[in-house]
Amino acid sequence: MKLVNRCKMLAGIALLSLSSCAVWAQGPDGPPPGPPPDQAGQPGPSGPERGPNPERQLRQLTKLLSLTADQQTGVKAVLEQSATEMKALRAKQEAADQGSETRESRRALMEQERQIREETNTKITALLDGTQKKTFADWNAKREERMRNRRDGGDQGNEPPPPPPPSE
Repeated sequence: MKLVNRCKMLAGIALLSLSSCAVWAQGPDGPPPGPPPDQAGQPGPSGPERGPNPERQLRQLTKLLSLTADQQTGVKAVLEQSATEMKALRAKQEAADQGSETRESRRALMEQERQIREETNTKITALLDGTQKKTFADWNAKREERMRNRRDGGDQGNEPPPPPPPSE
């Protein structure tokens, strides 16, 4: 009888393990297998492609600001334009550096990225109503603070990490 119970228990554990693996493998959270579409065969030093993701940003802003369908269309166009500008800027910078990035070139790149973000935020703000503008401004201020802390090394762990962005 003990042997039968032990076999049933082991079979149950094996079945649970297999089903957990199947669920994990089908999870929508991870990237699709293989390299990103526009970087096939060109893995980057920092893993997946850096930079803005217009679709993810649109989902986040839609949830945060309760964007209407018309606002979503406008915001999506602004985010896509911004992403294109950021990619072009980084490609231009990488070509100019040729592997010898200096502190000055990195600062120049960061300044140009900041200008693109500011222009993007201005364009998005123009599409929002009064309440949405306030919420967007507050959200951006918090985001900029997190970026500044990350860039400057924060306060060396004396503050809890920021909460993750809103999930879908």
